[in-house]
Amino acid sequence: MRARTVVLVPGLGSTPGEWDAVVAALPPDVPVVVVDPADAPRLRSRADWSPEAVAARLAARVAAAARPLLLVGHSSGGLHVQALLHTDGGHDSAGAVLVDASHEEAVRLAPALLSDVGRAAAELVLATGVTTLAGPWLRALGVRAASVRRRDRMAPAAVRAVYASRAWASSTLDAWFGHGPLQAGVLAWQRERGAPGVPVRLLVGAAGIGRGRAGWIALQRDLARRLGAPEPTLLDDAGHLVTVDRPDAIADAVRALLGVDETPAAR
Repeated sequence: MRARTVVLVPGLGSTPGEWDAVVAALPPDVPVVVVDPADAPRLRSRADWSPEAVAARLAARVAAAARPLLLVGHSSGGLHVQALLHTDGGHDSAGAVLVDASHEEAVRLAPALLSDVGRAAAELVLATGVTTLAGPWLRALGVRAASVRRRDRMAPAAVRAVYASRAWASSTLDAWFGHGPLQAGVLAWQRERGAPGVPVRLLVGAAGIGRGRAGWIALQRDLARRLGAPEPTLLDDAGHLVTVDRPDAIADAVRALLGVDETPAAR
């Protein structure tokens, strides 16, 4: 069953423009929907970040897309994809590609009161407007720290337009505080509901050395087992921002599940 629409779900703090090189390498006859994390209402409560709520929001965003869907999630976007796969909305999916997806074997949530205090402090900082100045700088720092290429694929003007916006800052803040509850909920669903009944492939940014790299690869292998997926593909020339380092590898994984030839490397 070949997918009729590819859905790309960026991770925490990311933006659709980061996926331009991936989109360009995909078959032109397959529509692509790139979810914009900043195009969301304020989501301040833990209930907003339950897997049920996250799956419902993602399903609503792609309601008009032709089925079946091929879901692609990077980092925390992988949790959004898993949430949808484990609901009735997953019946409309032909498969999924998880790109250096967030995963933990166990989650211990902070007490609600402590989380509320932290959020209140963060909201005060957000209200000052300082994030509009810091956002582009944080993006540049993130690219240097989390990629091998260490040079953004987005044009400087595009980076400023997105990362200096209040929408980006507020949605990233919400996702930061919602990450723990979402991860805990997805882990519970993995235990209760088992592997989804669609093919899943994992790509892992495996650059680096030492115990940190080994631990991350072990976690990704654990995730693959839980999802009934084959051994993850390790990208030794990519960091966490695989969209920056190896967009061609993401496109190749998508094209493989679509049943079309691989695309030439696009570095």
